[in-house]
Amino acid sequence: MSTSTRAPPAKTTVYPSFDARLDLWFARLGGSGLGNCFYPYFHAYVLALRSGAALIAPPWFSLKLGPLLRGESSKRFYWRLFRPCPGDIDGGAKFVKLLAGYRRRTVLQIDGSAEPALVPGTLNVIVSRKWTFRGLHPYRDAVRARLLAILADPIAEPPQWGQGRFVGFHVRLSDFRTLADPLGADVVKHNARIPLFWYVAVARALRQRYPALPILLFSDGRIRELQPLIELGAQVYRSGSDVADLIKMSEACVLVGSNSTYSRWAAFLGNMPSIWLQDAQIPKEVPDDPLTSPEVPLLQVPIDAPAASILLQGGRGWPEYV
Repeated sequence: MSTSTRAPPAKTTVYPSFDARLDLWFARLGGSGLGNCFYPYFHAYVLALRSGAALIAPPWFSLKLGPLLRGESSKRFYWRLFRPCPGDIDGGAKFVKLLAGYRRRTVLQIDGSAEPALVPGTLNVIVSRKWTFRGLHPYRDAVRARLLAILADPIAEPPQWGQGRFVGFHVRLSDFRTLADPLGADVVKHNARIPLFWYVAVARALRQRYPALPILLFSDGRIRELQPLIELGAQVYRSGSDVADLIKMSEACVLVGSNSTYSRWAAFLGNMPSIWLQDAQIPKEVPDDPLTSPEVPLLQVPIDAPAASILLQGGRGWPEYV
């Protein structure tokens, strides 16, 4: 009597694909910053978590010239910022898995519509065609835990997600362009600097409404550029790590965001009340994409609106519990 054994089914794998001029599997030439990379990564992680698939560690390291040429404080290389988690496929096994399965890979696009289903036994490459948090909200705690787990330098104390006793301001400047007309239509477009007078108006309003809350300022701008906010008492916070700064910003009990996916991730992680420039646009962002839970207030302030009157009068749905 002869017996035969059937080979076990191939392991389903998930590979988050980051935007880059060239993905070398262990490094990228050019490509997206931290906030943009988080979309395919955490969607891939949640898909793998739900399906029992194995996650292939992505290439966080990105070699880009822009931050060097502009003399930015953060070079945005993300070198040695993250580490694979136990169970992730990395190193030589990663090379073998990608080499063996890449020609017959399945590309799944995240676009804010129906959540894609992994194809069993194959290499599933996750691409974010749109920036969206849809599908991630039920897994917010898992995403938070995963972010902390992949840090190469662990955070000393557990983060107080959205419960820190401070207001966080994110002011994106260095690689965004300054507009000749700060009140023009282009102010809401991506890669345009939100004029500092908008942040100053919001800061003054928050100072009046919540005088006991300090303001922490997260920015890639130069100190002289941030002086109007510093004169209002804002304290510049720079840990030296882009991801540590993001986690700290996610602790704010109120967040004032820039037109940046970095800000968007702080809002999602912290799930706190937040303030944004009205109608601000990011090209790949899904319109009206929910950043926080439905019951958490989100306020949009026009560029020329009296922010103080909006905040001090309460604003529709604005919290009184801070």
